[in-house]
Amino acid sequence: MTWTQPIQHEQWQPAGHGGLRHVADCLPAGDPDRGAVLLLGNFDGFHRGHQALLDAAEIIAGGDLPIAVMSCEPHPRSFFCAADSPFRLTTPATKARRFGALGLDYVFSPTFDAAFASLTPAEFAYRILKQALGISHVVAGDDFRFGRSRAGDADLLTHLGRSLGFGVTCVPEVSANAQRCSSSQVRAFLRAGDLRAANALLGTPWLAEIVPSGSQLTLSPLLCRPPAGFYLCRTDSGIRRLHLAADGAIASDRGAALAPGLLRFLDRLA
Repeated sequence: MTWTQPIQHEQWQPAGHGGLRHVADCLPAGDPDRGAVLLLGNFDGFHRGHQALLDAAEIIAGGDLPIAVMSCEPHPRSFFCAADSPFRLTTPATKARRFGALGLDYVFSPTFDAAFASLTPAEFAYRILKQALGISHVVAGDDFRFGRSRAGDADLLTHLGRSLGFGVTCVPEVSANAQRCSSSQVRAFLRAGDLRAANALLGTPWLAEIVPSGSQLTLSPLLCRPPAGFYLCRTDSGIRRLHLAADGAIASDRGAALAPGLLRFLDRLA
């Protein structure tokens, strides 16, 4: 599938995620969000491939069923490779902001720990999808893997869904500007300082969190870091020219001081 829609520029709002519901373990019997259509994945950076999953889910839900997304914390890669350099495209705050803007009914955000990682594909389907959430349908990419040692694939998920009573839709990969839409490719573009290419895959300018660190502000230490230089960014006070240092420190070269929160990287200037 080739994506041709332009980059979306949502109306800027201050940090926060409105009324988005967070579910950490299960939905009780009778909860109105049981029976949802659930997007499966980690969704570190909701890129255009992920948007294709949401488009499919909206058709399946038909305006009648809730739509939810599963996104574990911490990121599974952080659990298995704790020594990795910062790689994430999102923090919990930026994920919540993005999911809220998409109008999702809830995010299922279980703790990714040894117990969760040890679930077999069959246990994940029965204990999580059927018992804990009571989903009616799942939507995933056709390369989705799940369960202990990533043993489950799209075919097994379809088989398990058939036996447990929920539907499964697998969506083919999406490309934009002749590039496969993947979180790994977005990271590669960000690390190269090619914000335009990264944003083309994301479908919206990269949303980053800046946090206090001593007397300065820095990109969240969780985040993948673009190279040092000047960037055009949108903050809650408007479009600003900001400088990103090699250590992640970020500051305005003129005008009002920055405050901790969220900002969008629009382009690299130098």
